[in-house]
Amino acid sequence: MQRNVTLELVAATKRYDGVVAVDAISQKIPAGSYCCLLGPSGCGKTSTLRMIAGHESVSEGDILLGGVNITELPPAKRGTAMMFQNYALFPHLSVVDNVAFSLKMRGEPKVARRDRARELLSLVEMAEYADRLPRQLSGGQQQRVALARALITEPSALLLDEPLSALDPFLRLRMRVELKKLQRT
Repeated sequence: MQRNVTLELVAATKRYDGVVAVDAISQKIPAGSYCCLLGPSGCGKTSTLRMIAGHESVSEGDILLGGVNITELPPAKRGTAMMFQNYALFPHLSVVDNVAFSLKMRGEPKVARRDRARELLSLVEMAEYADRLPRQLSGGQQQRVALARALITEPSALLLDEPLSALDPFLRLRMRVELKKLQRT
């Protein structure tokens, strides 16, 4: 993935059956920065993130990452990773295999991808749960697994949809520090 890339939304619009969910948003997000979308429920925050990630089509406008138009690219080719609000973990896969899944899709050897997944599980303090299934975890634990899964591809743009909402206050603070550290590196 490219590093130090700017993300730009150029009059990006999303319509669902004629209803405008996101209305011509234009925003340039400098490389290495955080950008937070704030607003009431239903104002288009998640739809905007899903358009950037490629999980929703853009009705009008463009999305540029590092000066490259990624509007029509499939999610796996964009250089982005999204941590969904509902975590979207595979219920039949262990925690370590959930985290390693995208590396499996890239064809990386099992040992290498599981080793990298365990590194990220350590980062989010979930290493001891590597062999459990998602249903055996609390909501906060599932959220940390989802974060590790989003980070494993080393994306150029990390998209987080309410990433810390299910964490207790102490862990939320620690994860903010870890996210800042990751951003700097």
